Amino acid sequence: MEGLGFSDYWFIFLFVLPIELLVEHFYGEGQYKALSWPIPLAILLGAIPTTLVGMMLNNKPARVLIDPETNEKVELKREHSLFWIPMQYWGVILVVLSVLIYLRNIGFSFN
Repeated sequence: MEGLGFSDYWFIFLFVLPIELLVEHFYGEGQYKALSWPIPLAILLGAIPTTLVGMMLNNKPARVLIDPETNEKVELKREHSLFWIPMQYWGVILVVLSVLIYLRNIGFSFN
């Protein structure tokens, strides 16, 4: 994990508790896990800030330094990734994951 890539987890959990509380309030106790859509929805909503923050952080320009002895340019740039995947791409992965979980929850077979 490099930079702020670990915050992908926090963006998902940012939506888990409010969605759970709302579903339990409006649909009844135990419905958060029983219904097919709340967990995929939390993952899908977590993909939005993951993508936006990842794009903002990883699109910053690199700092260019010049080695005084060789006049060689060296670019310094902090990468924000999780398991070597840039943070903004995790947004796409989370969208696909949420769709797959939803399809599995409604009984779609991947055979």
